[in-house]
Amino acid sequence: MFASPQHLIDGEIAELKRFGYTPLGDATPDWPGMWQLLQGDFATLQRVHVPAYAEMSPWPQEGARIYMRRRLLADRLFEECQALYHRLHAEGINTELVEAYTLARDAYEEAVLDFGKAREMLEDVFTRTVDLAAVS
Repeated sequence: MFASPQHLIDGEIAELKRFGYTPLGDATPDWPGMWQLLQGDFATLQRVHVPAYAEMSPWPQEGARIYMRRRLLADRLFEECQALYHRLHAEGINTELVEAYTLARDAYEEAVLDFGKAREMLEDVFTRTVDLAAVS
């Protein structure tokens, strides 16, 4: 059985939803709800309790928002890739669309890397705030 273009995209969407992906809407981000989906990424043997968004002081809370904003940006860039991918399959392969898709995909991949860097930043913030508070 051959995978259709939409089947491949649906697989990526399902994977992204595990980390809180939602299509772009007009609503303000639900930071506490989004954090609830992502906070498990920061649990370690030493940090069994990862604080809820409302439990964090301003410093780690801002770090969490940066982390989540980077994820939201990756989501939007993924949607641009998805639209161009559909065009490629609907209109046929041509150089301009392939190049446009390549640019969009590169931007998406960079955003995913930035999301990873933001995770490292937030891990460092937790080490200097949350972890120290737990020891006190």
